[in-house]
Amino acid sequence: MPTQWLPLFPLNVVLFPHMALPLHVFEPRYRQMIADCLEEGHSFGVVAIREGSQIGLATPYEVGTLAKIVRIDRLDDGRMNLLVMGASRFTIVQTADDRPYLRGQIRIIPEAGDDLDATARLTETTAVTFRQYSNLLRELVGQQPDDAEPPMEPELLSYLIAAALNLQVSEKQSLLAEPRTDARLVLELRILRKEIVLLKQMVAHAATAAKAKTSLN
Repeated sequence: MPTQWLPLFPLNVVLFPHMALPLHVFEPRYRQMIADCLEEGHSFGVVAIREGSQIGLATPYEVGTLAKIVRIDRLDDGRMNLLVMGASRFTIVQTADDRPYLRGQIRIIPEAGDDLDATARLTETTAVTFRQYSNLLRELVGQQPDDAEPPMEPELLSYLIAAALNLQVSEKQSLLAEPRTDARLVLELRILRKEIVLLKQMVAHAATAAKAKTSLN
């Protein structure tokens, strides 16, 4: 695969393909980065921080996601609010600090293991489990179940679940870096099943507590 140079935006979040991410850009170096992207007609890459912080020096993970700018809201003082959408994943070959912001020579990572026929049963099982997980979360906060069906396209479903799960940045990064869609779905199915057990316990506990409170009243 060919390589290209791309501005990099290190953050304490993981951007997944097909997922939206709002960004507040206030540091001068990243305001310059966005200006350069718009002038030169290219995008930038979002990379999760392995070491360091968003303000100051940061060492990113090797795998990131291209960020397509969907909307820009400019503020009077030069700051801006962005809405970006995750596109392709990439791996960083090398970095350069020849500009105020970090740049990386990147190589796009092709998706693999997302054959519909080969992963149809896995996709269906994971989608059903994800819906159960999502509705248990809603029940826990007193919301009605959501009747919307999860997407049945394996790659899209895998990234939707990865973005929705309440995981540490390092755990989300592992899901992003997983080369194969089917392997990512297997990992997510395992996580969802564990979370469902805990959520059922929490829902039952909340119901018992509510019943006890009603009895006291």
